[in-house]
Amino acid sequence: MLKHTKMVLVGGWCLVLFAILFVGHTLIVNALAQSQAELYNLKNQLFQVTAGTPTIRLLLTFYALLPLLIIPGAVGAFYLFQENHGANMQVGLCFALIGTISLSVSLLMLPSLNWHLTSWIPTLPKEAQETMIVLLQAIHSYFGIFLGDLLGLGCIFIWFLITSFVILRDNSLPRVVGTIQLIIAILAIFLLGLRDSGLLPNIYNNVQVSGLFALWIFIFGISMISLHKD
Repeated sequence: MLKHTKMVLVGGWCLVLFAILFVGHTLIVNALAQSQAELYNLKNQLFQVTAGTPTIRLLLTFYALLPLLIIPGAVGAFYLFQENHGANMQVGLCFALIGTISLSVSLLMLPSLNWHLTSWIPTLPKEAQETMIVLLQAIHSYFGIFLGDLLGLGCIFIWFLITSFVILRDNSLPRVVGTIQLIIAILAIFLLGLRDSGLLPNIYNNVQVSGLFALWIFIFGISMISLHKD
């Protein structure tokens, strides 16, 4: 780790910054969806962000790019534990990269595909509108659930589990940190499974999964920064 102290420190700060910004933006997006009827159509279960302003579109674009901050954090975590657990962390790094890019691509659907298609649908005849709504719902299912949740968050949560077990086996961080991280990761996976099973509404319960997701990253980021200080 001593050879890559700066990378570990930068990775820790990137994780902390991501956790703070991600939670803040998630709360804002969910508040907009609940308070502004024109932004979310309960009948079709679709975001209609075309009714929003360019500021909202910019907010959603920035929100979609935030997960990229996890990449330097994952690289820093790899260098932190590479001496004794290099193979495990290399596998975890691959999952983190796949999950992060998939999550960003999924979130970019809202200010791009969704933005343009939902503005075009009202101009079509009624029969064509119903067809396009089904098509847009299919796009949401693919990009939102399969690409964003299953591949994106799923791969990131696997990185969480690998890193948590490595923390438990390594002497760099207190084992209590690894135990807390492992519990948070398992709970987040459980809630994500409930949400995608349809037992919880996708929009109004996003904060629970995102909160645990950001909490794990925030704790790990702080731990990496504190190691550098020590």
